Amino acid sequence: MNVIQRDCPLCASLNTEYEFQVNNRRLRRCFDCELLFATPFPESSDDALGYTPAERFSDAPTLIGALPPAQLLEWLQGHSKGSLRRIVVAGSEASGLTQMACTQGIEVLELKTDDPKPREETGEIDACILMGVLGEKSHPAAQLAHVHSFLKPGGVLLLTLPTVDGLRARRQKAYRSAFRAPRAAYFDTHSLSALLVRCGFCDIRSWSRDNGAVVVCRKVKQRSEEKLPRLSIVLPVYNEQATCKELIDTVLAKNIEGAEREVVIVESNSTDGSREIVRAYEGHPDVRIIYEGQPRGKGYAVRNGIAHATGDVLLIQDADLEYDIEDYDSLLEPLFSQRRLFVLGSRHKGNWKMREFEDRRWLGAVFNFGQIFFTWLINVTCNTHLMDPFTMYKVFHRECLYGLELEANRFDLDWEIVIKFVRKGLIPLEIPVNYVSRSFSEGKKVRPLHDPILWFRALVKFRYGPLYGSAVREGRTR
Repeated sequence: MNVIQRDCPLCASLNTEYEFQVNNRRLRRCFDCELLFATPFPESSDDALGYTPAERFSDAPTLIGALPPAQLLEWLQGHSKGSLRRIVVAGSEASGLTQMACTQGIEVLELKTDDPKPREETGEIDACILMGVLGEKSHPAAQLAHVHSFLKPGGVLLLTLPTVDGLRARRQKAYRSAFRAPRAAYFDTHSLSALLVRCGFCDIRSWSRDNGAVVVCRKVKQRSEEKLPRLSIVLPVYNEQATCKELIDTVLAKNIEGAEREVVIVESNSTDGSREIVRAYEGHPDVRIIYEGQPRGKGYAVRNGIAHATGDVLLIQDADLEYDIEDYDSLLEPLFSQRRLFVLGSRHKGNWKMREFEDRRWLGAVFNFGQIFFTWLINVTCNTHLMDPFTMYKVFHRECLYGLELEANRFDLDWEIVIKFVRKGLIPLEIPVNYVSRSFSEGKKVRPLHDPILWFRALVKFRYGPLYGSAVREGRTR
């Protein structure tokens, strides 16, 4: 009798569930890293790039048929920091790209099942192209570890593969037929990006295709397995004299296991004495202070803090006491384990009536209704099912920012971050958090008439405008 594998082969989580069965193959979903995997799952092996074209089903949708080799080579060269001299390819659909690369004087080495190592030239390969083979019949983490071993630092990896989120956008018939192909693993864009980060790759960019995605990334130049992740807590302060000292002390007293920490305080020239309170933390080993000459909005302060932060993981923290610092542990765990790259602390996982202003009860009702309406609006336009996209607790890996140029200056930054990350395929994991709303008399700074206009503008601009910054759109890299 076959033993059904219940733990996730990538993150080892037991939080998995049977999804469906196709052609006597059981598929399970991991709710922690969102991997969809077949059981039994192949073990890691030295033959990490094993591929047998004959096992591909003829009626399964192909991804690369509509992609010209010139386009793939252009993306590959645009992501490379130097000229391509030697590349490695794997996959039956790579023949056109191989021929074009050879005509440009690029040496092409092919990986085959009987010779999985490219001439033992470890660290001398400029780029690797895996066309449809990642997670097809081998352990994807073993495949990526193998590629990482022979790529030079900063070397480029290009992947083409079907993705679950891409397939769902297609007709249901195409979605079902995709699972007839004998693949061991199916990713969505977020789970794939998290795996790439976990395996030592960075600067990830993806292009959605009809049945999947094309993903380009780079090998991290320097990677220390023993180095602890670094958390940057970005804390904007403006006229928060009543709460900022207690908040800062609470954050600094919070024990964050398994990580280094820095608190980046952005003080926006307060007029109530907050700047003097913040100044008292100068010289603290865990605190970095940025003084602004004038207040330009919370969004501007957060962007300023992010620009000065050095952490692998960033967490946005307001200087009031609406949120509970004790929620850090549950919010950070998926990031530190690199199962997810983007997490939201949701105030709505239990009760939508968050805001009860004792001084103006009617205004609390208006805010609660507005929250419902704007959440519905962002879900409809972005094809998501989020509960609380506007929460202050946004926690994300630095990799999420690659290629993006954040520009919002007020609370519309909440819209910009969520919309742009979602457009990159980084659908956030929402985790319940504690929340007690303060009233306007206690210092709440949202403008009920002015800010909603900015939110509508942000929705249109960030949902339908260019996603990436000019440097990435033009093929340049940082």
